Amino acid sequence: MQSLVKSLALAGLLGLTAGAARAADTTINVLYANDRTTAEAHEEIKTRFEAENPGIKISFLAPADSYETATQSLLRGALIGDLPDVVFQGQNLIRSLVDRDLAVPLNSFIEADGGADKLGYDAGMLRIGTLKDRYYAIPFAVSTPLVYVNLDLLKAANVDPEQFPTNWADMVALGKRLDNPANGVTGFYFQWDITGNWMFQSLDFSYGGQMLSADEKTAALDGPAGIKALETVESFAKASMPNLPSAQARPAFAAGKIAIFADSSSNLGKATAAVGQNFKFRTYPFPLPSADGRLPAGGNAALMLTKDAEKQKTAWKYIKFATGPIGQTIMARHTGYLPSNNIAINTPDLLGDFYKSQPNYQTSIKQIPVLTGWYAFPGPNGLKIIDVIKGHLEAIVTGKKTASETAPAITHDVQALLQ
Repeated sequence: MQSLVKSLALAGLLGLTAGAARAADTTINVLYANDRTTAEAHEEIKTRFEAENPGIKISFLAPADSYETATQSLLRGALIGDLPDVVFQGQNLIRSLVDRDLAVPLNSFIEADGGADKLGYDAGMLRIGTLKDRYYAIPFAVSTPLVYVNLDLLKAANVDPEQFPTNWADMVALGKRLDNPANGVTGFYFQWDITGNWMFQSLDFSYGGQMLSADEKTAALDGPAGIKALETVESFAKASMPNLPSAQARPAFAAGKIAIFADSSSNLGKATAAVGQNFKFRTYPFPLPSADGRLPAGGNAALMLTKDAEKQKTAWKYIKFATGPIGQTIMARHTGYLPSNNIAINTPDLLGDFYKSQPNYQTSIKQIPVLTGWYAFPGPNGLKIIDVIKGHLEAIVTGKKTASETAPAITHDVQALLQ
């Protein structure tokens, strides 16, 4: 009997101890956009981090549908003091959080851990998340626009992959040759509807353009580069390009139903896995028609939102892990996004050997020198401007409007929303 009492007492003591340990756990709430290409990476990073950091729990909030809806959710949460501790936000929307003083500068955390170089952060990548001379965001996943090409369909049309076109006009013409309605094959598709007008910015910037004037007071979409970008979109429509959302276009390419597909490098990991051995495909650079052309760096970055000093230490620990060598290796292997951590990139056992063996990934890496920022519109109407531009682009893609009709209209509508 005494033995039983002692056993029960010990069990109770152990239960209290375990309960106390659980009570001491720190939970970090994390929000990210519902991106199929990174969801698996986030889950693996969370599992690995929690295993290496007992006592810290990562709780993923319901993923937002897009970077824009994530921003709307954050702005609503800010009104009632209900924000996640960490958010992985689209790089074009970092500004919306910084301008409202919601994001926490990370300089002191980086310096306390020995500085950016010691942590492996690439200086160019860090500039993406730098505003007002302070680090507010550490890039987690960086994408570039690419052209995916089904080599089997090229071969069937007697086209040499080494002679693949380097400009849009010739790509569209080749796409017309590769169109095969009887087999359900679309010759050419440009994924124009990616969040934040990213692919349109890619066109505009590749022609040497900009969204607004240097002082950010005047819309510049009716300038020479903007008009060329709109005319390029119109040329796609005139070639009978269908209007497909990403959720349809990407599986269609993986199924061998799109021959030439302009899309984000973020889809490369998924595309590689989905295509498997069904056919061969290759990635080509996004055309740069202008000598001073640039491409916007897409993707997302980690920001700290918690203002609690103790929680900030733990939140930083998670951000540092996700953007560190292990987290970046996990992310890059799951996706086609570029990592921002040089230790991960240069260490053979992490990503060094991986990239050497994957030529399709090297296309994006070679575009790093021409990357610039994914433009964020200033003021409270930034999200509205994105929607306005998308509406005008869809009118061109569906053949309802021409580029010449759209240029003055889109410029007028954007200008009206600038404050």
